[in-house]
Amino acid sequence: MHNTHSTPQKTRPTTAPTNRTIGMMLGLAFLAALPASSSAQPGSPETNGIVEVDRLKLGVGDPAPELAIGRWIKGEPIESFVEGRVYAIEFWATWCGPCIAGIPHLTEIQQRYKASLDLVSVTTGDPNNTLEKVTEFVAERDAEMGYRVAFDDMDTTWNAYMEAAGQNGIPCAFVIDKQSRIAWIGHPADPAFERTIEAIIRDEFDPAAALEERRLADQRRAQLERLQHELHTAWNAGETEAAFVLADEIIETDPQAMSSWAWWKFQALMVGVNDPERGQAYAKALMRTHYREDAAMLNRLAYGIADSIGIEGTDLDLALELAERAVTLRLGQDSETLAGLAMVRLAREEFDEAIATLQRAIDVAQMPAMRAHLKNELEFYKFDKETAERKKTRKN
Repeated sequence: MHNTHSTPQKTRPTTAPTNRTIGMMLGLAFLAALPASSSAQPGSPETNGIVEVDRLKLGVGDPAPELAIGRWIKGEPIESFVEGRVYAIEFWATWCGPCIAGIPHLTEIQQRYKASLDLVSVTTGDPNNTLEKVTEFVAERDAEMGYRVAFDDMDTTWNAYMEAAGQNGIPCAFVIDKQSRIAWIGHPADPAFERTIEAIIRDEFDPAAALEERRLADQRRAQLERLQHELHTAWNAGETEAAFVLADEIIETDPQAMSSWAWWKFQALMVGVNDPERGQAYAKALMRTHYREDAAMLNRLAYGIADSIGIEGTDLDLALELAERAVTLRLGQDSETLAGLAMVRLAREEFDEAIATLQRAIDVAQMPAMRAHLKNELEFYKFDKETAERKKTRKN
């Protein structure tokens, strides 16, 4: 899931980040990974080593909140949940790459279970996701989006579902059973999303088992919170090695969900303790293990290395390997990974390849704003090439 979605920005080498900067990076990773709702405090009673915490306001087994929608962009409005029908509420945005990539999957599910299922895709307003942009987006993909689409202009539905359930990343889906109770919460690409829908439709869903899983999830959340607070304390005390060990423990709880901590450790090694050799070795290990199939993470690591020019020992060969694998995983049709590869090529002063790759990124970019941004970057790339050629000519 994405808490935010941003395009890598072109930067010029300056100085290495200060300790204050790496502290800010720690804070961002900590806030991104920390569960949104928990009451555990130091000294809370423990049972079998797990801190007991209050349950979230909304979770599996709870009644599903009514939908409060500002505008239905596609499909008939749903005034209330009908007993005996199954519902899936997905939260998304036009700027969210994984959300867009999941559109065909959602359409397939809606079509497969249309006799029993109503799937609603809800988005909220922000400067990059206005009603106008959402309406235009849906109109352009009308044939692809075979389900209801709603615009939550007052964030009422977002608050009732996402905030109440402690969810802060999209895409995120809620499955609602025939009795209008929350049956499952998670990423719609997770196979459990469809499995839960099918089980409910077939009357094979086990609410008791789901509630037990919720209880265990509360315990895992408490354990994760404890580890994160320990890491934060260790880092602030200058116990960097202890912090790195704790980061590894956190990542192992769920490598995909805790990828922000893998990124934090990479950055902390690169600039926090000024050990780029170790940081890059860590990036290589991540590529070989947890994130081998994670194009977004590989692209981010590639960018992190390539953007470290000026730091002694920068391994641009590794950056290229990471970026090329990210592009391959997206079948060469993803503007972000192509832009990442172009940036690595530029850092390697492979100007022709960088320009050609960035042009490919422009060609496949789906959003007008992305295309405009990349076209602007292309002019910088061409300028860098011309500058390098002039320097070469003067030298000769």
